[in-house]
Amino acid sequence: MEVTYTQEVPNATNPSWQEISQAKVDKTLDKILLGWRLSTEVLAAARQQRILNGSFFDRLLTDKERQITKLGSLDLVEKIAFGGYSATEVTRAYAKAAAVAHQIESDIGMNNCLHEIIFEQALSRATELDDYFIKYKKTIGPLHGLPVSLKDQSHVKDTDTTMGYVGWIGTCEGSKDPTKVHKVKSQVMKELLSLGAVLYCKTSLLQTLLVGITQMKESLELHLSMNVDVCLQPLLR
Repeated sequence: MEVTYTQEVPNATNPSWQEISQAKVDKTLDKILLGWRLSTEVLAAARQQRILNGSFFDRLLTDKERQITKLGSLDLVEKIAFGGYSATEVTRAYAKAAAVAHQIESDIGMNNCLHEIIFEQALSRATELDDYFIKYKKTIGPLHGLPVSLKDQSHVKDTDTTMGYVGWIGTCEGSKDPTKVHKVKSQVMKELLSLGAVLYCKTSLLQTLLVGITQMKESLELHLSMNVDVCLQPLLR
């Protein structure tokens, strides 16, 4: 018996997976604050660089932003705890560095290093932490004000968790159950927030975590180093 297969033709109500994927990429870029968006001249210059980190990347940040993003996690939380930096200052520095790295890497086709941008929620959280610090003269926990990025395998409220699956965009692990979509929170998220951390983005990973460990490109590695394993290990020794 001859078996025939039909292929659905993409249209406005039935977009192709490529169209869904591109829409997600565009939506992520749109979440970058206008003041942090790179000009076509900067992006063109980035394409000519052999090494993106170091001096080229640094000149896209202010002196204070460079100082903040180069501090280790222990020094950073100590600075915040003693009033050297506010949680908002630190969050803005890390969010801007992440935004810059994402735009450069996306433009030159290396990867989309940020799967989820949650800068607005992060800045709101940082403001709450600063208000608490001003009112009570103490931090809310040992990670007070520390920016933390998560791999896109952890559920964060109001965001997608796709693990690289286009079919998971706008769902909860493929389910469209409205009681679950964008409402599930991973335990690691709850623990980090209870300790005072600020979650500001979710970073890319190999599709479905088929490889246990991934390494981001150098420019992101340097300036977006506050992944859970990086910032928690020295604090929990």
